[in-house]
Amino acid sequence: MFAAARIESAKQAHHHVARFTSSHLNSLVAEGTLGSDNIKRSHSHPSPPQTIDSGHYTLKVRLARPTERNYPPSSTGIALVSPHNMRLRRTLPGVVWASILVHLVPLVTSLPLSPLQTDDPTAPLLNRRQSSFEVVSGIQAFGIQPRLEIRQLEQNVDQWNIYLLGLARFQATNQSDKLSYYQIAGIHGRPYATWDGAGAAPDVYSPGYCAHVSNVFLTWHRPYLALFEQTLYQHIVDAVNEFPAGAVRQRYASVALSFRAPYWDWAATPPPGQSVYPTSVTSPDVNVTTPNGTATIANPLYAYNFHPVTHSDFYFDPFASWNQTMRYPTNWTTAAVVQDNLIGPILDNNRVSFQDRLYNLLTSYDNFTEFGNEAWMGPGASNKDSLESLHDAIHSITGGSGHMTYLDYSAFDPLFWLHHVMIDRAFALWQAINNDSYVEPMATLDQTYSFATGQVVNADSALEPFHSDAAGDFWTSTSARSIRTLGYTYTDLGDGSVPAVKAAVNTLYGNSAGSSALSRRGDSHSEIERELPGASNPDAQAPAQVTNDRYQEYLANIVSQKFAMNGSYAIYVFMGAFNDTPSEWSMSPNLVGIHAVFAALSAVDAASNPQMMRRRMDNAIQVSGTLPLTSMLLAKVQSGELPCMDTPTVTTYLLDNLQWRVGDFGGSEIPVEDVADLSITVVSAEVEPASAADEFPIWGDFTVLTNVTEGRPGGC
Repeated sequence: MFAAARIESAKQAHHHVARFTSSHLNSLVAEGTLGSDNIKRSHSHPSPPQTIDSGHYTLKVRLARPTERNYPPSSTGIALVSPHNMRLRRTLPGVVWASILVHLVPLVTSLPLSPLQTDDPTAPLLNRRQSSFEVVSGIQAFGIQPRLEIRQLEQNVDQWNIYLLGLARFQATNQSDKLSYYQIAGIHGRPYATWDGAGAAPDVYSPGYCAHVSNVFLTWHRPYLALFEQTLYQHIVDAVNEFPAGAVRQRYASVALSFRAPYWDWAATPPPGQSVYPTSVTSPDVNVTTPNGTATIANPLYAYNFHPVTHSDFYFDPFASWNQTMRYPTNWTTAAVVQDNLIGPILDNNRVSFQDRLYNLLTSYDNFTEFGNEAWMGPGASNKDSLESLHDAIHSITGGSGHMTYLDYSAFDPLFWLHHVMIDRAFALWQAINNDSYVEPMATLDQTYSFATGQVVNADSALEPFHSDAAGDFWTSTSARSIRTLGYTYTDLGDGSVPAVKAAVNTLYGNSAGSSALSRRGDSHSEIERELPGASNPDAQAPAQVTNDRYQEYLANIVSQKFAMNGSYAIYVFMGAFNDTPSEWSMSPNLVGIHAVFAALSAVDAASNPQMMRRRMDNAIQVSGTLPLTSMLLAKVQSGELPCMDTPTVTTYLLDNLQWRVGDFGGSEIPVEDVADLSITVVSAEVEPASAADEFPIWGDFTVLTNVTEGRPGGC
């Protein structure tokens, strides 16, 4: 294998120079990759050499001036390169760069690096560090690259292959390694251990670092994802380096340069005939190309296989006994079987609800605190939904009674990372539209390792345990505000202008995206447009909904205590009849949506952590979310069940047909009366449709339809 180049720092103009020995270059010539006319001598030479003689040859990499947060150039000649804004001077053909750059990739990141293979015993190791801290930088090699939707990534066969190989390597890392998949996933919850020297705050009884019901819910997960991404990237580079020198390795090297962690868009309308649930995550096995040919391996997107599962780390059975992550297990025994086949139909039956919620959040919420976290802001707050609440629903629906459903186990499921990159993408889209609103000071409701209950957290609070530099500083919401700082973007951000992002959101999730309630049922009827406020049964004599080209939106607002049950639970809202069997609720044709409350399994378990239980129950943390009703109401108009969409008619219809039930994710019903502080209200608002493709609808004030839920258990 072509040996690693020595890297020397040149302070002038902030150049870093890769010096290749003649033996290095001759190995490329022997491959037929590099000709002598491609070589430029590092000392004065009148013409290109006809043979590659002894000496050193240069490949220059110009870097932006380092900032205080970044690694300084190494004084010892080791490649600790300033990670930002790297620009490559292309003095060699692209195919040559592909061969060389696979070896340079680890040199221009701030990852904890492995030494590349070398035939030079004097070549320096590349994994020396300036401290014992794991510095989170994201992938800083080769500029800002987009994170792609998983189905888009899959279309690039080579990049998809090295993604699977790298993820499989990552998951196979010894669980005792601080940078193993196991330990990085464990930062989120169990096994409740400190990571990278970030100790617990004084008088904190709630283990784990993840910030939920918090103003830093979105920002805390941003460096967390960057840590996962950069570690995965190193495994991808290692996987590419295992291929023998030649065209195949060059091909994989070239696509590795632009890799970023993918996301799963659970809200967008899938192609006709396809489920919103990607097939790539549903198969236990997958075919990949390895240095030894085609092979079948355990699909690293399907499950994480513990090696081993440790009872003391997971405490509760069956999680302490299951050897792999489980989605929709048949039961809570060690003999449980994954029912992954159920997830797609349930997601498809709820996709319109996801799409409507996400669209409303992106288009009508302009305050970061309300947009970002699910803490109930009180009766005076006009907005009750949040990206965190929507995030909870995806967790619970994909998990059933398995790992994804419970906060303390969820990060071990590979789906967690696809889901959270999607949440970060939605956050980034919202930021581009609402750049003037960000983290505001807020008292901590549910304590973590880093934040005690009642502690006021602001934009400059440390996002532990993620170190931003070798000196031991932590990332903050301020430093994590721009995604470009962490080396990535999203294609839907376009040029970053507000009109461009609004147009993208409208195309993806607005009415033009096919987001009718009919499409999720497979109905062949034409789509009902919100822009037609007088839409009605043609046989009914109904007035227009409102005047002046406005229409009415209807929402169900839901409030309850986060830790009311032992773990996660859900409120199912229906518009019409439904099956009495709880396991059938998710697939009901009359299901409006599922409001899920995402909690730790040990939320009220005295034996596991009595102090945590007592504090959580004393705090009585209330969370809220919203289920849009309009799409289902429009479907009822189309079917003839509802004469029209005017408010008096809708109010009467909802009074007779709106129902709700509560259940856990193991298929059991929970009496509505047992859910502390449960409150369901229906509100309406007049909405002015968007005036252009790059504009959003304008919402009016909310009106509570008091008599719809009043007097019923859980009603208000």
